[in-house]
Amino acid sequence: MNKALALLLCAALPTLATAAQPDVEALKLDPRNKLYCNEQADWCVGIKVDGSFEENGPFATSRTLRAEYRIWDLPDIPNFSRFTVWPHLIRLSEERALVGVIGPNGPDYKEEIQFPGGSFSRRDLYLFVVDLGDKSSSLVHLLPYSAKAGIRACANEADEKRREGNCMDYYRYDATVKALPSQQPYPDLQVTTQATRSPADASRYADSSKRPAPTAAQLQPQADKQCSYTVTYKWKEDGSVYQPATPVPDCAEFLEPRPGKK
Repeated sequence: MNKALALLLCAALPTLATAAQPDVEALKLDPRNKLYCNEQADWCVGIKVDGSFEENGPFATSRTLRAEYRIWDLPDIPNFSRFTVWPHLIRLSEERALVGVIGPNGPDYKEEIQFPGGSFSRRDLYLFVVDLGDKSSSLVHLLPYSAKAGIRACANEADEKRREGNCMDYYRYDATVKALPSQQPYPDLQVTTQATRSPADASRYADSSKRPAPTAAQLQPQADKQCSYTVTYKWKEDGSVYQPATPVPDCAEFLEPRPGKK
């Protein structure tokens, strides 16, 4: 082996050894306590909705640590009945983990927005780092998790006839999150999105009355290349948050109730 190459490999080994594979655990609903727990049930996540204003919200609990902590640390207090537990836990240590809840996005936390000619709904993933040892938590990442919009494309009977009754344009956006090894204190997060529209030529920036009637093939949901992507978010110690390693495309057409004109 080339001596210089061998020296480079030896120098790299200690760094590579620190990049441990994140311990990602699935959370499943336990019918006994109505909490989402990992396989050994030493970590569980729930959302309290039947208590007082100060008590309600998502919480994490551990039977082995004999600890429980309400993890919501944002100033706004939404209606937590509209939230669900993210069915994953990213273990950092026995006492620390990344846990998440999925719910309507702020600041209004409305589950669905109705407006003339259509409707829009969006749910975000709120990802918290939770320490059940010192009983603390903080929001470290917030990302769009799912969104859908239905926009009426017919303004009159002539439009309905021209479009053969297909008078709605549909938009859909979904994201998945995967933990990756990192040299930072927290794992990298790989986010993969899938955005579709139907008909294929639908656009929230264009006048639908100017488009020809959609064909049968166009009525099938079509992937949007710009907003179907994979990006890695990395931990930034100076801000104590995750930031994208590469620019994220503008997907307001899928993620905003009333996207501005381009």
